[in-house]
Amino acid sequence: MNMHDMRCELMTVEHLGKMKAVISELNIDIARLTEFMKQPQNLAFVALYDNEVVGFLYGYSLMSITDNEPQMFVYSIDVLAEIQNKGVGSRLFQYVVDYSKENGFSECFVITDKGNKRACRIYEKAGGRNDFEDEIVYVIKYK
Repeated sequence: MNMHDMRCELMTVEHLGKMKAVISELNIDIARLTEFMKQPQNLAFVALYDNEVVGFLYGYSLMSITDNEPQMFVYSIDVLAEIQNKGVGSRLFQYVVDYSKENGFSECFVITDKGNKRACRIYEKAGGRNDFEDEIVYVIKYK
């Protein structure tokens, strides 16, 4: 895989037909993804190689009551297993960081586990910093 032949883009409905492998591997419900994309605060991005989606990232534009600009919250990054560790995730995340900056977001943030070293390297390579040694996330599940 030649990384120069890969491109990243903001996802549109036209990309749905190019996601067969990603939909299958990630068990994505195409109807739910289509509904997700209809909401303007929901954003999805794709990495394309040979005109097929090989990487997928989605997140949300969040508004704050103390800031005039939105914040980009990256929820998930996925790359096809057969091409992981080839820079696709890094390139896709960097694309989103650049997109966020160019489109007036005040920041881009992502939550991960410290044990996920590969993800941490991707985020740090793009300029991300975790200055909070005691930062934790609480999740309250309803189902």
